[in-house]
Amino acid sequence: MLAKRHFLPVLLTIASAARAQSGCTDAQATNYNPAATSNDGSCLYPLTTSALPAKAMLPSAVKESSGLLYTGGSLWTHNDSGNPAVLFRVDSTSGQVLQQVTISNFPNIDWEDLAADAQYVYIGDFGNNPGSRRDLRVLRVAKADLGPSATTATAEAINFSYPDQTDFTPRNNQHNFDCEAFFFANDSLHLFTKNWGDLRTRYYTIPAAPGAYLAHFKGSFNVNGLVTAASLNVAGSTAALLGYNAQDGSTFMWLLSGFQGTGFLQANKRRLELPNALLIGQAEGLCFVGRSRVFVSNEAISNFIVTVPPRLYALRLGAWLPTTALAAKAKKPAASFTAVPNPAQHTLHVERPTSEAASFLVLDMLGQLASRQRRG
Repeated sequence: MLAKRHFLPVLLTIASAARAQSGCTDAQATNYNPAATSNDGSCLYPLTTSALPAKAMLPSAVKESSGLLYTGGSLWTHNDSGNPAVLFRVDSTSGQVLQQVTISNFPNIDWEDLAADAQYVYIGDFGNNPGSRRDLRVLRVAKADLGPSATTATAEAINFSYPDQTDFTPRNNQHNFDCEAFFFANDSLHLFTKNWGDLRTRYYTIPAAPGAYLAHFKGSFNVNGLVTAASLNVAGSTAALLGYNAQDGSTFMWLLSGFQGTGFLQANKRRLELPNALLIGQAEGLCFVGRSRVFVSNEAISNFIVTVPPRLYALRLGAWLPTTALAAKAKKPAASFTAVPNPAQHTLHVERPTSEAASFLVLDMLGQLASRQRRG
């Protein structure tokens, strides 16, 4: 007896959309790929230089301004190691000190940077020039305790250590475990080290809550210098790292953009050359004011070569960041197909209105895979 043939109708199911193409999506880059729909951090940029316009002189009370923070409409700073444990609220127009708040329960061992979230201000007490500190910490202060009339406040400690540091022999300015830069993002503190040894920066994260932690190493990249400050803009779309090179006094700012979430090392990295330290002093403080404007502060320099007073600088970065149109590029819709007839008994004709690569599945009426096809 002849076997009967059974023809199961098949139904086209659109199972996947056009394949995303990764590449450099920044039109300012030398390797910009207009066909790329997903940024992969590969962008390369031409040499970029900028002036650093002075905004105000800073008083002698903050002549060692080492960290900057703009939060709640106020600008805060502090001095470097060996100074009193004091936060200074500064007028961003005149540079004058408006308020001083003493942190009463912790000293300033080596305060280096400031960060904030919605409820707290974070003080990075993690400066480590000799590389021998075992008491690295971030101090957390409630914003509610920093009101306009406050003169003292207490802090909670976030203690941490580096998972890859095993040698604590003092080696002043000859190691990779100094740190002067961090910011807050997604419930964590993101630290960028000041590597005296190899002029790279190592990126670590720690929880933004009191306790004792082993920092999580995320990676590193070559900054060709010493990172002294970091900041993330209010939109979380651009990060900046400030620094200098001790050999020649060159000052720089790295702009990180085009990343997803907190993938800062996967960002496009554009280096902005700023004036030499002989002109602007040792740049130590950095904070975003809005999406694309930053403040910078310097420590005073006074030696037999040059004298540079402490200043507050302001710089707009929009000219060197990806354009708004590119950043807001709409996602491509899912692939569309035309199938005739659908369902089909024997032959199914599938057409696609574009030649872009796409794939689809053909299922029978029982939901079983009958065919997997790719076009383009």
